[in-house]
Amino acid sequence: MSKGWRNNLILTVVMCAAAAGLWIQENRENARDEADKQSRALGSLRSAAITSLAFRDGAGKTLSLQKEGDHWQITAPAQLRTNHKAVTELLETLDKHYEKKAVDTLTDAAAFGLTSPQARLEVKDGSGGSSLLLVGNTAPANPQKRYVALGEKGPVVLMANTDLTKVMQRSDDLRDKRLARTESPDLSRIALQPKSGDALQLARGEGESWNLEAPIRDRADGNRISAWIFALSGSQGSGFRQEPPQGDPDWRVTLTPAKGEPELLSIWRVGEELVAKRPGEPDAMLLPKYLTEELSKNALDLVAMRPVEPRDGLSTLRLEGEGKNLSAEKKEQKWPRDEWREIEDMLGRDALRGALRSGSTPWVTITLGQGEQAQVLTLHQEEKRLLVTPPNRPISLELTPLQAETLKKAIQDLLTPPAS
Repeated sequence: MSKGWRNNLILTVVMCAAAAGLWIQENRENARDEADKQSRALGSLRSAAITSLAFRDGAGKTLSLQKEGDHWQITAPAQLRTNHKAVTELLETLDKHYEKKAVDTLTDAAAFGLTSPQARLEVKDGSGGSSLLLVGNTAPANPQKRYVALGEKGPVVLMANTDLTKVMQRSDDLRDKRLARTESPDLSRIALQPKSGDALQLARGEGESWNLEAPIRDRADGNRISAWIFALSGSQGSGFRQEPPQGDPDWRVTLTPAKGEPELLSIWRVGEELVAKRPGEPDAMLLPKYLTEELSKNALDLVAMRPVEPRDGLSTLRLEGEGKNLSAEKKEQKWPRDEWREIEDMLGRDALRGALRSGSTPWVTITLGQGEQAQVLTLHQEEKRLLVTPPNRPISLELTPLQAETLKKAIQDLLTPPAS
């Protein structure tokens, strides 16, 4: 029995020693693999340590950039608004690893498409270290791979095209293509001055609400104004043109944040193109054509479209028209007739569009509430349109076909009840 115990102990020791040996061997192999991988790093500098870079794309356009604090700034050919995220992603290319070397020394640049490289990236760190990548042609035997020279004299290595996506982009992709610096939530005022026509001025009210200040003073429609403001402040350009347009712009947009200085944007319509000049930049940015429609909006496109807001809480209605005067009261959330409910429902929906205040004789008047809280709303029939003039507002609203048809029928049924 004692002998069996000793044998088991010896076997355990042998197994532990074998396991330890395997662990040591595995760690040595992992260390060798990691060392080999690091020896195949595309750049000699880590992306986080880089403080300056020069990038030239396949079209020969070059940008120089400097790191300022935690962000990148284009410094040449001019101070240009910079897409920090795009620059960071470009530099992450240096942290990738090549598959294998094609040649140790570059003696025949033409053979690898490096006489006129598809891209050139030179980076420096704060201690004088530098690294250079030259991107050449795809490999004849494998179009999924591309030649990259690590320095003017090589070596030349093979890289997967998917690892070179960011270094193959255009120089312009490193620029911030947002039309405005100021973002929608930060805005307190907006002014849009067309070359001809009235200026449009808006100011933020309480919370997310906006009010029109010129050319009329009225509430703005929440949904429409949000989309309009986003179009102005959030639009992205598609590219740049070297020569900015001449003459007065077709639109001037002033975006005033709650804190900080106003931002002035100048926008031109040049043939079928829409271009903008951003403050401090020497060229112009190409804008999406749909923005023309947003820039051409007037106050009546943006006014609050609901004749009666739900917060008014209708409980009584009085209808006057065609020589008759009718009234109704909602009790226990029910109206005495469906027609009164339909009137309340239609007046609580968004109209089709804003319109100049109607000067015609009202078809009917509807009084909301009673006593000192009573407010009078008028309905006007003008050709095929039905206009409603809400109380205490400077404009009328053109109702949608559904609103107009439903209101007309409900009102007519109330004014002319069926014969008994």
